[in-house]
Amino acid sequence: MKFVCDQEKLLKEISNANDFTAQRNSLTVLGSIYLSLEGNRLTIKSTDQKMGYVSCIEVSGEEDGSLTVMGTKFLDIIKNLPSGIIIFSEEERLLKIRTEDYRVNFRIVTADSSAFPVIDIPSSDMFFTVAQKDMTDMINQVSFAVSDDESKYAMNGALFERNEGSVNMVATDGRRLSFIERRIESYIPEFNPITIPTKFLSIIRKSSINEGSFDVCITDSSIYIKNGEAVLFSTLIKNEFPSYRRVIPQSLSKSCIVNRKELEEAIKRVSILVENKFKKVVLDFKDNTLTVHTQNNDLGEGVQVLECSYNGEPVTCAMNYMYLLDPIRVMESESVNILFNESSKPFVVKPEPERDYLHVIMPMNLN
Repeated sequence: MKFVCDQEKLLKEISNANDFTAQRNSLTVLGSIYLSLEGNRLTIKSTDQKMGYVSCIEVSGEEDGSLTVMGTKFLDIIKNLPSGIIIFSEEERLLKIRTEDYRVNFRIVTADSSAFPVIDIPSSDMFFTVAQKDMTDMINQVSFAVSDDESKYAMNGALFERNEGSVNMVATDGRRLSFIERRIESYIPEFNPITIPTKFLSIIRKSSINEGSFDVCITDSSIYIKNGEAVLFSTLIKNEFPSYRRVIPQSLSKSCIVNRKELEEAIKRVSILVENKFKKVVLDFKDNTLTVHTQNNDLGEGVQVLECSYNGEPVTCAMNYMYLLDPIRVMESESVNILFNESSKPFVVKPEPERDYLHVIMPMNLN
């Protein structure tokens, strides 16, 4: 194999590919990046057998061939090369990497590409289109609510399901739930609800530029995202996602509308004196005021009073402040509406005016 390529162009692809290698098995084929040259097209692949990446870029090819190379070390080399034209050539199980002026030279051990897992990509007619901004918005609204408890495997990702003319994305960790229903202009074929692993949600978000569209394919066991010349894919979580609709309250009698930015700043101030283990703050709703404060503890007390629109009976509740802070950080509205019936029942947090998403939060015990 021998080819010539611009350093910055290759760095982007190798950086993306390395996200899909098995980092803890850097000496195995799953910790490697596959390179294959045919003419002037360089194919780049990586997989940890749960997720994978396939991409092609144009290079100046001189001799066809294929090989695998250790992902993390190869990325480190490319990252630290000077910008400009780089020459790659394989000889006796070594990939030689040098600059045009011969001032920088590397040799890295390669392995036989035949051991690399076969990666099959579905045909183009199996993909449908979703705007990148729509996909990113959905992930932003739910990803923080995904459970990181490995014993709750079914909740270690976000549910993605089709409706008539829209798609839903939902995440929950058992104490909070985030839901968004986004209208989609393009045709969405029928598919069974799937659960997308949280790591792949992060990778989709990282690859998005919020412009253009993704091509998406969903099979019984995997999801594929095509972004230009690159295809990203992941296996799905097979355990059944919880029945989330019964968790969302349908009738709520009390409403508190408060400036979103002021509430965010108040929570961050008061939480300075919150014990990290429980993250508990107390909210007092009363006579068009919302008071955010800590309970008495060994550290002291923080209090902030906010003006709001609330005319119900006085209510005091306790809440994990991160459960409230996470959703209001990603809302795009000037105000937020906190809806509830009583202090011990689920709270619903929505933007004001209402949009296509909401968040459900279970309160904590006051004592």
